[in-house]
Amino acid sequence: MIDLSLYLVASKQDKSDETFLNTLEQAIRGGVGIIQLREKELSARKFFELAFKVKKLCDAYCIPLIINDRLDIALALDASGVHLGQEDLDIKLARKILGKDKIIGLSLQKIEQLKNIEGANYLGCGAINSTPTKKSEILSLEILEQIITLSKLPVVAIGGIDETNVLNLKGLKLSGIAVVRAIMCAKDPFLASKNLRKLFKSL
Repeated sequence: MIDLSLYLVASKQDKSDETFLNTLEQAIRGGVGIIQLREKELSARKFFELAFKVKKLCDAYCIPLIINDRLDIALALDASGVHLGQEDLDIKLARKILGKDKIIGLSLQKIEQLKNIEGANYLGCGAINSTPTKKSEILSLEILEQIITLSKLPVVAIGGIDETNVLNLKGLKLSGIAVVRAIMCAKDPFLASKNLRKLFKSL
């Protein structure tokens, strides 16, 4: 059973490896149950080298490491799985390549995309608020609720979620919340993670 309650989407950006890994470790200790490594700008070699270090950390705490987009990196690393967008490799083909035991997440923005989710383990739905990392149109809470109701898979909400707005999701039967800046930019990633997990559990 995957703990999707507090799902961290992490990018190194201008942090040193040491600072980045320390942020991740504090977040895990605070309650993050799964990490997705998203590196849009790094070369395959640099991405792999960073992911290798992150996997070592995740393995030490027995939590899954998901690689964003890059099936090749996930395979080379023997990561826990991969997260795919609507424009990435077909989900059924990804499942065939990865095998039945790996985790596959799928981004979803529209109800009609539910017809192509076979092979995925969970859905990442959003963005539910505007964010610097997601320029797509906002997914309303009404549509999100319909997706949760219609989907046979666990649903994680993403998009500008932080301590100030997470309670807006109250009443939705979400399996988790995915956050980026609320933890990665926090002065105290441990405390931020602890608070977010507590708030999610109260929904």
